[in-house]
Amino acid sequence: MINEGLLPSRVPVPVCQQEDVKMNFKKGDRVVHKKFGLGTVVSIECMNLSGNGQRLFYRVDFFKTTVWVPVVNPPEGGLRSITPKSHLNRYRALLKSSPVSLDGDFNQRRSELVKRMDMGTFQGLCEVIRDLNGLNAEKPLNQFEKKLLKLTREALVIEWSLTSGVSQSETLEEIDGCLEHGK
Repeated sequence: MINEGLLPSRVPVPVCQQEDVKMNFKKGDRVVHKKFGLGTVVSIECMNLSGNGQRLFYRVDFFKTTVWVPVVNPPEGGLRSITPKSHLNRYRALLKSSPVSLDGDFNQRRSELVKRMDMGTFQGLCEVIRDLNGLNAEKPLNQFEKKLLKLTREALVIEWSLTSGVSQSETLEEIDGCLEHGK
């Protein structure tokens, strides 16, 4: 294991790789994974997970699981930094904006929503919530849309709350207020 407590931003990796690797995260960083949500980088480890030789991985602990994400540039694996507090005004404005009409065909609509979620961005979360909220005002959501809206709202509330430093209930009220403004 590498001494993960004092990793500089560029570190020569003697055994794992032959080239310098830029570390995007360090031990203790709070990060967001597009599939697992909010987590913490607990270590940076040299491992051979796929049989293709030693590589560096971020070991990230989430609520109920641990994931090893390759250390590469640009970052891969759906891992990103938590949204900075200074960006929240942009996302408040996005939630207050008019919803974008979703395709009338369920399969096309589902494909579009999944594509946005797969981007793994905070903006994607906000857009999906805004647009599903708008669709729900026009007609009842189907089971897929209800579940996606619920899971997306939960993920947005958790990250927004952490970023803003307010409780999740206050965050939910703020997000709902923004969405009401956009109707």
